[in-house]
Amino acid sequence: MIKVLLIEDNAVDAQLTRDLLSTWPHDQFVITHAATLGEGLIRLSRDRFDVSLLDLSLPDTNGLSTVTQVLATSPGVPVVVLSGHDDHPLALQALQHGAQDYLVKGHGEADFLARSILYAIERKRAQERLTYLAQHDPLTGLINRTLFRDRLLQAMARSKRKDKPLAIMLLDLDRFKAVNDTLGHDVGDQLLKTVAMRLTDCVREVDTVARMGGDEFTAILEGVSGEADVAVVASRIVEALSSPLELGPHRVTVGVSVGITLYPSDDQDLDGLLRHADKAMYAAKHEGGNRFHFHSPADR
Repeated sequence: MIKVLLIEDNAVDAQLTRDLLSTWPHDQFVITHAATLGEGLIRLSRDRFDVSLLDLSLPDTNGLSTVTQVLATSPGVPVVVLSGHDDHPLALQALQHGAQDYLVKGHGEADFLARSILYAIERKRAQERLTYLAQHDPLTGLINRTLFRDRLLQAMARSKRKDKPLAIMLLDLDRFKAVNDTLGHDVGDQLLKTVAMRLTDCVREVDTVARMGGDEFTAILEGVSGEADVAVVASRIVEALSSPLELGPHRVTVGVSVGITLYPSDDQDLDGLLRHADKAMYAAKHEGGNRFHFHSPADR
């Protein structure tokens, strides 16, 4: 069963679409009709749909902004434009705005419309999969360096708007190289996956944990009250990662060095904050590792 949201103000065109899809023998299309964009956006926010069929000329909107508004409300639902105009430049612009296809009303039989819907759904799934792979670490499933920077920029904007500080942690495992060299890369990979799970368990759902590469991880803690608040989480992380790890037949003990910096008190620049966290992390290592260290101007 494929759930379709049809946003179309012309009752005749809406019925024609229903009739065409009802003759498709391979899948059942369940169609919900909205006569205005406003009604369609409400439907999208309340219910689950597999695809949106969208007219660009509606009583309350007109043009390509219609596509933008639909995707802003429900970015995971593919959009197929149904237009009364055979306009090639407009069709290309619709695709550039995020639509999966542009069809002209009255052109094509039931199989053409049905296949276009099915292909749009599959293309959207493939796009989402590629986006996920580009933004996540394939080994641990954590977000990667690229998405981390984007999340940090967003967190900094929220922090400024709400006037609440945030903390950035940079974590580097102690003795990871020794595990990799003595027990092999497969065990090393198991270790990294276990560390990722333990890190995630140590923070709140609203916080962000990322793998930057190798044995280096980061975390963003939003809405903290100050160093004491952050120190509680950092202590929890150090304790969790210093406890023995059961990796198949191997019992491994590592540790973690954590560098911490606060926004906006330490810096207001993203790269500056990351440099502070990096220096603080190396200070923790130089102090023997398996501990956390807050940034201070004395760090070199």
